[in-house]
Amino acid sequence: MEKMIQALFNNEVEAFTGLQALQQLDLTKDISLGETYVLSKDETGKTSIRSAKDKSEGTGIISGGLVGGLLGLLAGPLGFIVGVAGGMYAGSASETLHAEEISNYLDKVSLNVPNGKSVLVAHLWEDWETPVDAVLKPISIDVQRFNVHDEVFIPAKTELGKINDAIKEAETRYLQAHGAEKADWNATLADLRNTREKLQRNLTNNADQLEKQYQQWIDKAQSSPTTETSEDKKAQLASRLEEQRIRLEQIKRNR
Repeated sequence: MEKMIQALFNNEVEAFTGLQALQQLDLTKDISLGETYVLSKDETGKTSIRSAKDKSEGTGIISGGLVGGLLGLLAGPLGFIVGVAGGMYAGSASETLHAEEISNYLDKVSLNVPNGKSVLVAHLWEDWETPVDAVLKPISIDVQRFNVHDEVFIPAKTELGKINDAIKEAETRYLQAHGAEKADWNATLADLRNTREKLQRNLTNNADQLEKQYQQWIDKAQSSPTTETSEDKKAQLASRLEEQRIRLEQIKRNR
């Protein structure tokens, strides 16, 4: 199942150790690994983000080349808000409508991640939780999982429906209003339409990124046939590939 993993570590070195462990699980086909990032906060409170491909990227500043699909999911109104008090949590779409910029996402991280700590964020597919738990839990403070479809896209589409209903109501009120009240409803309509446009744009962009990720996972599985001798593992990998193909078709169909 497709997940977002958010793991909290005592320091950046341990976070990258966790990342390397996930990369090894990807090599052994225990998981399908997508984009990964390490977000850190030093002892002075300065936040930085580094991609898995280049540890030197983004020391305090996110370059344009670093902003990718996973970070787009995290940054937009579909995104997760990283919290640490009482564990990490995912914000609902309505709670994250204001977290529309990359800098705002980092602001949230800066506020919630304790000084000196790091968060590993990974987009992956896991058939069961044991492999990831086995490598991350012994070295991390906390590991949280979020189902991308159920906890990101369904709430976002629900939020879009609420906004559409609010626009219809505002249009009715605008037609019935007079004078200053009419101007107020006109301003409300403009705000609602702007919010809808941003949310719809993020839904479209994130669907693009997810479609690309699923295709990469499928292509990788097909280009490197398994050398597993275990019939159970072969069946597991075949089932994962089929589920990913089905999910890819769903994404294409729902666009």
